[in-house]
Order: sequence, then structure tokens, then C-alpha cells
Amino acid sequence: MDIFSLIKTDHQEVASLFKKLHDAQGSRATCEQLFAQLKEAIELHAHAEEQVFYPALQEADVTEEMVEEALEDHQLVAELLQELATTPKDHEAWNEKLQILEENVQEHVDEEESDIFDAARQLFSAADATALAERWQTAKQEQMARHAK
Repeated sequence: MDIFSLIKTDHQEVASLFKKLHDAQGSRATCEQLFAQLKEAIELHAHAEEQVFYPALQEADVTEEMVEEALEDHQLVAELLQELATTPKDHEAWNEKLQILEENVQEHVDEEESDIFDAARQLFSAADATALAERWQTAKQEQMARHAK
């Protein structure tokens, strides 16, 4: 397993959670549970990217601007997650904010899986991508352990 596969798997999990959230509209308890899962998945993914993937990319000047933009995306998504966490799930504004979050996440995913992955594949050998995958999984596990406390 390489870093690209792990990142894509996370992206697919997040997309699936967005779909389940849309399907659960009207059931407040289900929405709250699914949102908690979505928030955790996004936060863990962002943490691993910021600890492992982006620092590896930043070592190459070619990707510096892409990484800065991706980090700005993460900040915006974190702010939207916080707003959603404090907005009642049955409030009309919640659905609107969820839609904005989903659009921002999808734009980030599209950018990452095209431009950033293309640049990264030129920078990283297969061994590098595998080593990054191992570090990625460790970073996520450590973050999950911190959240469990």
C-alpha cells in the first residue's frame, strides 16, 4: 500500500459519509452520529496530511505553493466543521453549511488527486510512497489515541 492509495481511501470514506448524511436528512440522531464520524474522518485525514504528506512535499520547491493552498483549504474546512458542530442538526442553516463543507472538501480532493498527486509521483519513488504510507498510518493511529483519552 502506498501513500496515494491511503489518501484516496480516506477521500472515498469521506464522500460516503457525506452521501449517508444526505440520505439521513430528517433524522436528527442519525445526522449527529454521521456528522461525528465525518468530522473525525476529516480531522484525522487532515492531521496525517499535515504531519506526513505535506512536509514531504514541501521539501521540493515545486510543490510549495500547492501545499500552502492545500493547508488553507484545511483551515477553511476546520472552520466549517466547527460551525457545523455548534449548529443544531435540524436547523436550515446546518444543511446549507453542510453543502458548503462538501463543496470545499470535493474541490480539495479534486486538486489533491490531480495536481498534487501528479507532482508527488514525480518526486517520490515507490519506496518513498510506501514509507510515507507507513508514517501516515502511524500519525493517524497516534491522533486517534490522543482523541480517545
